Amino acid sequence: MATPPAPPMPLILDNASLKLDGETLDCVVNHLELNPDVAVTTVDTFCGSTDYPGNVKWALVVTLYQSFDAGATEEILSTIVAAGDPVPFEILPYRDQTVSPTNPKFTGEVVPQPYSPINGDAGDASTIDLEWSLTGPPGKVTA
Repeated sequence: MATPPAPPMPLILDNASLKLDGETLDCVVNHLELNPDVAVTTVDTFCGSTDYPGNVKWALVVTLYQSFDAGATEEILSTIVAAGDPVPFEILPYRDQTVSPTNPKFTGEVVPQPYSPINGDAGDASTIDLEWSLTGPPGKVTA
């Protein structure tokens, strides 16, 4: 009798890595996603309406804790935004493991945009919400 396969392991984002322009932001990231936005084209005829997928635009959506320490959030983001050019990003689900089919690295380029440098409520940590467009679809590296 064959042994049943082990159940899939869910990805728990407690050890992920985010690099922007080669700078690591792991210890200030609270939320991280690569988000495809699929435009829908609706064609209306006398027989009804049909939705067709259109262009796909990708975005890197991140919530960071603000830090004015050297080499931290503000220094990294303000430098990237001031340069005004697309920068590479890198996401690794498990930063303490090598890249593999079970730990793929996602890469690409994002277009930096201005952000709110201070945001939050009294007594809470200040956060920065980014939603930066990718210049194209993200790459996925498994080896």
